Amino acid sequence: MDAPELLQARIALCKPEHTVLDLFLQSLRQSIAELTGKPLDGEGSPPPRATSSRGAPAFRPVSEYLQLLHEGATALVATGLTYSDAVEKLSFHAANLIFSAPVGEMVLSVAGKDPNEGLSVTQGMAGATSTFGEREYERVSDRSARLIFRDEFFGPAWSRGMALSGLLKGNPQLTFRVELESGEPPYSSFTLLVSW
Repeated sequence: MDAPELLQARIALCKPEHTVLDLFLQSLRQSIAELTGKPLDGEGSPPPRATSSRGAPAFRPVSEYLQLLHEGATALVATGLTYSDAVEKLSFHAANLIFSAPVGEMVLSVAGKDPNEGLSVTQGMAGATSTFGEREYERVSDRSARLIFRDEFFGPAWSRGMALSGLLKGNPQLTFRVELESGEPPYSSFTLLVSW
């Protein structure tokens, strides 16, 4: 679902105005340190950009996030994982940190226990965490849903890890499958099919 050249191609599509919530970058940084055992030096990173002077959440360039994701995935590949599995593992771990933060707990409480309801709510809320991409939810059945991504720089392996983390937090007793249904390299637009 992902490879270094595909992630690099998505980085090349990023523009300066494409940003992501700083919480995502911090959780990824922590995940890389915990999963690789190598703490990352935060020196040299420019301060995050706030959206307003009212204490609004800070944002960072998504290209910075993706470069860090690449570095972390490359480090995990050295432990025997495929690149795609490494991206997914980092996403899953970082998502657990996000869902444990107050904002993540709020999202999970709004999402409720029904996976279809949760997926519909979280897909709608995703726009509040980034300034790029279009994400849609489509109910397929009582036990399946389709997630549609357009102009999404994170890619399908990252999105799969994020979705699995949220779904399992809300419904640890269920078994979920998240499969790439459609998309073409470099996978900036793709569809995931979720079933349980």
